[in-house]
Parts: sequence; structure tokens; C-alpha cells
Amino acid sequence: MESLTSKTLVTKPYDLTYGYYLSPNFHQLIQDATSNKKSPPVLMLIHGFPDCAEMWAGALPYLLTLGYPLILPDLLGFGASSKPTEPKLYNYRQQADSLAQILDREGVAKEASVIPVGHDWGSATAQRFYLYHRERCVGLTLLSLAYQIPSPEPFDLKKVNAATEKRFGYPQWEYWNFFTAPDAPEQMKNNLARFWEVNNGYRPSPDPKENGHDVWMREMFCTPGTMGEYITGTGRYKDVTIPLRYYPKGEEVRGRFLERLGKDGLEGPVNYYYTLRDNTMLEEERALCPETSEDGKDRRKIEVPVLYIGQTGDWVCRVDLMGDAVQKGLVSDLEEKVVQGGHWILYEKPDEIASIIGEWVQKRFPVSA
Repeated sequence: MESLTSKTLVTKPYDLTYGYYLSPNFHQLIQDATSNKKSPPVLMLIHGFPDCAEMWAGALPYLLTLGYPLILPDLLGFGASSKPTEPKLYNYRQQADSLAQILDREGVAKEASVIPVGHDWGSATAQRFYLYHRERCVGLTLLSLAYQIPSPEPFDLKKVNAATEKRFGYPQWEYWNFFTAPDAPEQMKNNLARFWEVNNGYRPSPDPKENGHDVWMREMFCTPGTMGEYITGTGRYKDVTIPLRYYPKGEEVRGRFLERLGKDGLEGPVNYYYTLRDNTMLEEERALCPETSEDGKDRRKIEVPVLYIGQTGDWVCRVDLMGDAVQKGLVSDLEEKVVQGGHWILYEKPDEIASIIGEWVQKRFPVSA
């Protein structure tokens, strides 16, 4: 991250500060848009929960060699960005519009100039950035979280968990019950080392039918009560410590995690879950759906090339879920890659992820000589 330029912008209309980083020669690269030479698209790298822009650090050495301008925002609640506790400020439209203001501030062209690249909640934000600012996007890359199709129906956590338990055999979003509990931010901050283990632990399945598949995420995120018990070291997890996944720079990444969240807390970040649970963006989502939009148009279709990268050990962001959008005819130009690893794959295999992104971008959007 040392070679990047760190900046901030106060976005409107809510006067929210967003921190972000620019790659070296960023403005020189985008100036080609005003010349006869075609400018390479900007790769907007968007982290998820509970990370910050530094999540991309391991991928940067390779990505910086490709000749594309990079911009790495800290999403609201993280890093150098504001950390409000009002759920509505974390909704998709507000974040997408704030990112658009950052691009405007840096002189990025308003048409066909950006490829949002998002992980986890950053994937959700990247998707909605495309839907709300599609004229700016030439492609889209999603890590872990597949396309979350806009729905005209209110989000109901109980119904979603019941439906996913029927479909997959476990309640996919069970952990939301912990993250939206009033004392969750305090419990996580008081036990950050245990929270790190929740996210980055490794446990092969004892069930012979699962062939040693890592099931730790399913146990923590998709089983009632387990996350809270592990974080506090109570109940089923009293005196239990789980082994960690191997990360090339595991201690360094863990240290930054403990320092950052020990200072900033999680009172802001948990609002990503509140904003959807409480349906703060229902009207914006309805405006994208043909049955509820004013003109009956279907604005859910992604009409640019899409790269999806999933992980075998991710039980929440399942690798098979891009199929839902494909079956509905909402994504037509799709390339999918599946990597052996867990949800936080940019800590585990940053070189491999950077290589997959780089290969796809160079193939679909080559830099002019």
C-alpha cells in the first residue's frame, strides 16, 4: 500500500468522509481518455466486512504491473471512512453514489470507464454500483458473493433462513442473528482474537461423506448460537480454540485486524446487516424490478462481461449461486472460477486471485500499446 496515494472526500448529501487510495500514475493513465489512445478501464477494488482497503495489499504487486489505474475505497464504517451508526447510510444506493462522487473528483470519465471488483459486501456494492451507474461500467468482477438479484419483496431474515435450510440443508444467513444483536459490537470488540478465529478458522469435517471438506464456516455462520458462543468462549466452545487457515502473511494481517477494529470498533460496520434486515433500501430495489418499477422496465440485467470467483470453503457465499441469475436471464456474459480456499481468499491466496483477475481483464479489456 506504500506506493499508493491516500486521499479522502466528503460526499453529499450526508457529508460522509470516504477514504480511498490511488495507484501510481493514476491520472496519467486516465488522461488517455482525452487523447486518441483508448484509456484502460479503472479497476475499482472494493473490500467487504469486516475489512478495509488494505485487504487488497497482497494482490497489488501483480495488479500494479498490468497498466490499469486502480482505486481502492474504504467502504463506510471502515478504515479512513466515516463510521456512522444510522443503518440507512449504509444502503446500496448511498454507497454507490458516494463511489461515483469519488470517481468524479478524480476525473474518471462518466461513460464506459470502470470495472468494479468487489468481495463480500464489496461485491454487493459493486453489483449495485453497476445497476445504478451502469453507463460508467464496462465490466464487473464479483468475489465470493454471487449476484444478489434485486427483489420487490421486503427482506425477512426468518423466511430467508427457512428457505435456505430447505434448499441447502442449513440456514445460510443464521449469523445475521448474532451481528444484529444489540450487544454484538461490544462482544466482538472485547474478543477480537476470537472473532478473527471465527472468520479464519479451519476444521475438516469428521463426516466421512464430506471427505475432509472444511466445515468451520458452516459451523460458525450457519448454525444457531455458535458464533456468539465461540466469540465469548462459552457453551460449546468453552476452552476451545480452533486452528487457523494458513495465510502467507497471517500474523501481519491478523495484527492489522486487531489494531484497526480495536480502535474503530464495530458499531458502524454491523449496520450493513441492519440496513438490509430493516429494508432501508426497499424502494430503490423495487425501482429496479419490472413488476414494481414505474415504467415496467427490468433494470436487473447485467449487460457487461462478468467474472465470478468463488471458494470451495465458503458455505455462505456458495459457488453455485451465480446460477440463479443465469437461469433468470439476468447475466449472459459470465466467466466463473472456483478456487480451493475459504471466504477470505485475498488473505489466503492473493497471488492466485490477482492472476485470475488480471488474466480476465487483459483478455476482455486489453491495454493499448
